[in-house]
Amino acid sequence: MGDSPELAVAERDLRFVRGQVWPRRREIIAHPAFGLAGASAVVVALAVDHLPVGGMRINELADIGFTFAAIAFGACVSATVLSIGLPGARRARLWSRAAGSVPGKSALSDLIFVLAWASVCQFVLIVTCSLAVAFGGDIDVAPAGMLTSHRVALALGLFSAFYAFAELLIVILTLSQIAVVIIAEEQRDPG
Repeated sequence: MGDSPELAVAERDLRFVRGQVWPRRREIIAHPAFGLAGASAVVVALAVDHLPVGGMRINELADIGFTFAAIAFGACVSATVLSIGLPGARRARLWSRAAGSVPGKSALSDLIFVLAWASVCQFVLIVTCSLAVAFGGDIDVAPAGMLTSHRVALALGLFSAFYAFAELLIVILTLSQIAVVIIAEEQRDPG
């Protein structure tokens, strides 16, 4: 891109994993949504033999995941577009200069990352459901004599689903917070 430090940072930021996810990895893992999704997945995977979902077919459960992820993915992408366009150019410029939660990142970068990360989580759920159908298909979610490997795969799939659910909630809350910030800024400086 060029030799200026700003352009070098921008070039690095274009790489989603190295430029956006990796610098925020501690925040992602430490966020309550991550731990809650993991704990919920383990509990359900361990108790699935005693839950109604255990008698469902894997492809039936995956269909629910596909439907949710498709709707949620659309919502996440729409939220990303809204968060870029709704604030307006002046506010976007201010937010892009305001410090973010990660050194070297702006408040606008943080906002876009939250929404893009939620979109990625929905995409991961779609991939997870595709793998579940490909490898599990018509077998029960909790077949008789369930192998430990099946239970581990179930826990990983459930983590993907629970985390995607949590990320959609985060998108909804983030959009609400954007509105609150815009309203507060407009009330302070209506001109």
